[in-house]
Amino acid sequence: METKECRSCGSDSLISILDLGDQPWCNDLITARYSSDETKVYPLHLVSCRDCDLLQLDYTVPKEVMFTKHGYLSGMTQTLTDHFYEIAKENVEQFSVDSKDLVVDIGGNDGTQLFQYIKLGITNVANVESAKNIAEISSQRGIFTINRFFNEETVKKSFAEGAAKIINAAGVFFHLEELHSVIKGVKYLLADDGVFTVQCMYAGELVKNESFDMIYHEHLCYYTLKSLMSLLQPYGLNVFDAYHSPIHSGSLIVKVCHGKKYPSTPRMMETLEMDSEFNLSSFLRFGDKMRKKRGQLKERLEKLKEKGKTVWAYGAPAKGNTLLCYEGIDSTLVDRAVEINELKIGKLLPVSNIPIHREDSSEYPDYYLLLSHNFEEEILERNKDLLDKGVKFIIPFPEVHEVSA
Repeated sequence: METKECRSCGSDSLISILDLGDQPWCNDLITARYSSDETKVYPLHLVSCRDCDLLQLDYTVPKEVMFTKHGYLSGMTQTLTDHFYEIAKENVEQFSVDSKDLVVDIGGNDGTQLFQYIKLGITNVANVESAKNIAEISSQRGIFTINRFFNEETVKKSFAEGAAKIINAAGVFFHLEELHSVIKGVKYLLADDGVFTVQCMYAGELVKNESFDMIYHEHLCYYTLKSLMSLLQPYGLNVFDAYHSPIHSGSLIVKVCHGKKYPSTPRMMETLEMDSEFNLSSFLRFGDKMRKKRGQLKERLEKLKEKGKTVWAYGAPAKGNTLLCYEGIDSTLVDRAVEINELKIGKLLPVSNIPIHREDSSEYPDYYLLLSHNFEEEILERNKDLLDKGVKFIIPFPEVHEVSA
C-alpha cells in the first residue's frame, strides 16, 4: 500500500532519498527455489518529510504479512542479551521499579528483554507479541504473553488505564503500521510516573555509516531524536532522557514521560545537539553516495569467484537481503549462508536463492561476507580459530573491507 502522507505529521510534502527498487519482504524465507518472478516483491523507497524531517518508507507491506509469523529471535546473540540487561538494570535503578510494578514490552519477541527484568526481581511483566510462533516461545519461558498487535484497542481490552510503570519498545517502534494508535495505547497504559523506553535504530547512524541495508520493509520509520520528539509531543508525551548506544550499528535509547513529570537530563541535551547535523540535506547527500557506490561489493565478489575462491554469507539477517538485492548478488556468487537460528536453517533467502545452512565450525569457506555486521565484534571474537586458519571476513559497511588474522 503506497503512503502519500508523512507517517508522523501527515504532510504530503515527501521527497525521494533512495530508491532501492522492488524487493521481497526480507523475512519471507522460502523452502524451495523460486525464480525471481515467482517471489513477491514490493517497492522499497526511502523518502523524507520536508516538514518534520522524518525518514520513512512510502510503501507499507501489511503488518499481517510481516508480523503474524516471524523468524527473528532476539535471544540469539549474547551482545543483545547483555544490552537488554543493562537497559533493565538502568531503568530499575533510575525509576525505583519494584516487584509489584508492571513492565510491558511492545512486540517483545521471545521475551529476552523482559527476562532481564525478571532476573532483577521484577516479575510482573507482560509481552504483547503479534507473531504466534514467537509468542509461544515467550510463553514457554514463563512470561505472560498476549498474542496480538499492540494498539489502542488491544491495550484497552487487556490492561487498566495507567497500569504500567515501564513500557518498552526495543527495535519495534519503527515497525509500526498503526503508529498513532500505538502511541494512544502507550499514553493510556503509562502510569502517571511511568516511563516509555524506546530503543530504536538511529537515522543519524544510518547516514554516517552509509549502512543502507538497515532499510527494509519492516522498518517503516527512521528516527532522529528531533523527529521522534515531534511525533510524540502532540500526545503530551515528552522525551526527557536520551543517549546513543552502539547496539545494532547505532541506536537511540529514549525515555519518555507524561508532560514534564521528569526533568530533561544533561545527556538528553547533548544527544539533541549531536542530532542537529542530521536533516534533509544530509539525507539527500546520503542517497547520492549510495547510488554512486552501488556495485562495488558485487565487483569484489566477482573477482574472488574468478580466482576460484569460495564465499559464504555469515548470518541471514533481514538487512542482508536489502544489501544482496540492491547489489544484485545471488547464489552464483555466494554459495550459502550459515545460521544458528533454527527458524531459518534449511530455507533460502528470497530472490538471491542462497541456501541457509547450520553453522558448523568444521566447514568453512575462503571468505565470509558478514551480513550480520552489527554484531561484528562478537562474531569475530567467536571465530578467532577460523581467522587463524586463513578465513577472511568481508565487512560491507561503512566501506567494503576485509578482516583477516
